[in-house]
Amino acid sequence: MRALRLDYRDDNHLSHFFGFLLLALVLALAMAIGWYFASLRQQTNQLQSVVDNIDSRIHAQANTTEVSKMSPQKLIEVMKFSNHTIHQLNLPWDILFIQLEKAKGEGVALLEVEPNANTSAIKVVGEAKDYEAMLKYVRSLSAQGVLESVYLTDHKMDDQNPDKPIKFSLEASWASK
Repeated sequence: MRALRLDYRDDNHLSHFFGFLLLALVLALAMAIGWYFASLRQQTNQLQSVVDNIDSRIHAQANTTEVSKMSPQKLIEVMKFSNHTIHQLNLPWDILFIQLEKAKGEGVALLEVEPNANTSAIKVVGEAKDYEAMLKYVRSLSAQGVLESVYLTDHKMDDQNPDKPIKFSLEASWASK
């Protein structure tokens, strides 16, 4: 058997030259891209500061213009309306409407609900299939505790409808806690 001779030397210097040239080219390209993105970031920051400056001037001008043009009387009216709106939104409307629906039994349909937060009163208009269903609904509303002084204010049978439902309206004071 013959001796095996291994030669690991690479005598091709031209391939080394092209490899280093390619590496230098890639590094130069990476540096150029980095410089380009840095300049874009700087331009973006400059433009954002200009937009922020303009935005703050517009808002400052708009706020001072609106308030400064209002008379003190008008400003008081706006504040009262705002406070009234806040009061309306802070009331527990969901509890009221849930209780109205919970009390509604079979054979009763609600047609109108008119709450008045200023007087804590509520007017409900509905239809019932018979007098018993209507009275049961009124008793159920009284027993729940959310509404006080529940009174039936009007009721009449709809003779034109073949089912002859009873249209009723009731009023109550709302215990908004």
